[in-house]
Amino acid sequence: MKGLLTKDFLTVKKKYGVTRLIMDLAIIAALMIILEGAGAIYISFLLIPLEVASMLITLANSDEQWKWGKYAIALPISKKQIVSSRYAFAGIAAIIGLCVTLIVNTISYFCFPAYQFGFYLFLSVASFCVVLLFLSFILPSNYWLGVNAGFAVMFILIILLIVLGIWSKLTDNAIMGFIVDNFDMSMIIGFVSVIVLFCLSYTLSTIFFKRKYT
Repeated sequence: MKGLLTKDFLTVKKKYGVTRLIMDLAIIAALMIILEGAGAIYISFLLIPLEVASMLITLANSDEQWKWGKYAIALPISKKQIVSSRYAFAGIAAIIGLCVTLIVNTISYFCFPAYQFGFYLFLSVASFCVVLLFLSFILPSNYWLGVNAGFAVMFILIILLIVLGIWSKLTDNAIMGFIVDNFDMSMIIGFVSVIVLFCLSYTLSTIFFKRKYT
């Protein structure tokens, strides 16, 4: 499975490169400068999930173009291991996204201290959960109906996230207020639910991949 992970990392490196990294850093800096304290929220809940999701869709698109699935099943590894390697890459990408949000939110706390530091830590963890939530729907869609389905799912999730943000703002941040009032319970339920959903997503992806190359 190490070889499969290496293949995915090399693919992302080739498709994105240093230019994409510089562009992402410039976007992060611009959002923090223009939006100040609110920039951390947009970076955590929109930019990071979008970037991680786009990486996985790029991998799925490359697999379809290169007919990778037909070659992969000829390797001395099981179909379950092939899917596992993609989910392992997704997990690593999500953790990298978590590290980025921790850095961004820490900088935002010291430069634009609009909230207590605990709130920025919460943003980082919540961003990680949103990333896993995105991937839990996108990955099975890729294995079931192809990369176009995964892209459509990502687009729908982004729209739903924006609508949720607008609704929360119109209701004076009712969702955030509930989370603050029930912080421990909300964190535990949210994190556990996302992990369970991610595991269920893995099971579905394995089933879809096996059916596709039976």
